[in-house]
Amino acid sequence: MFQRFEQRIGSFYIQSGGMLLLFLSALREFRFSRNDRPRLLRQMLVVGYETVPLALLIGLFTGMTLALGTGLVLAQFGQQRFIASIVAESMIKEMGPVFTAFIISARVGAAMTAEIGTMSVNDELNVLRVLGIRVNRYLIMPRVIAALAMTPALTVYSTVLGLLGGYVVAGNYFDISWEIYRTETFRYITIDEIMKGQFKALVFGAIYSSVCCYKGVMTRGGAEGVGRSTTSAVVISLAGVLVANYLLTRYIFG
Repeated sequence: MFQRFEQRIGSFYIQSGGMLLLFLSALREFRFSRNDRPRLLRQMLVVGYETVPLALLIGLFTGMTLALGTGLVLAQFGQQRFIASIVAESMIKEMGPVFTAFIISARVGAAMTAEIGTMSVNDELNVLRVLGIRVNRYLIMPRVIAALAMTPALTVYSTVLGLLGGYVVAGNYFDISWEIYRTETFRYITIDEIMKGQFKALVFGAIYSSVCCYKGVMTRGGAEGVGRSTTSAVVISLAGVLVANYLLTRYIFG
């Protein structure tokens, strides 16, 4: 039992170090990406543009659900007007960044792992190395940079739709006017609060892109190995986002 526990701990540190080194390598390769713009723009379209409808849908219903849940409780005390401030605080600092990262991890992160993992088991990565093509620059860097650029942008869209969804519920179910909702929303929201949410989104983008690309590169064992790597990448990404969110909230923004 202790030997198995020791192996798990050792594997955790080895994989964490590999993911960190892969992320740092992608940032270093970005300095030489003048000729890599087509691949970078393509990954931005995959991560950002193609994920917009899903991000907007999740953001809208997250805001509506949050407003409904808090409104039912606040209505018992006659404090319905504070629905707006609660929805705004939650969407900007917590729900928006976390749920957006969840969506991209499940949709785009899984595709990253499967694509790179298939290339790994088919020895296509070795072919690139033989041809003198740096794998980190050709495959990893565009995906990591696209995640860093598009995750905060998608978080903004998701948060705005969440605020609008909160108003739909607040106005229709709790008779809160737009003026009151708008006033209460911006009363507690500052640029500093918005930047906290954007910083979280940036960190989450670094986490899921590093995890998914690393798992893809380390894939072995044919089609079955691709499936295992994809599942593992998504699970680790979601867990990493939750852990990072707590640590950021507790020790940096607390």
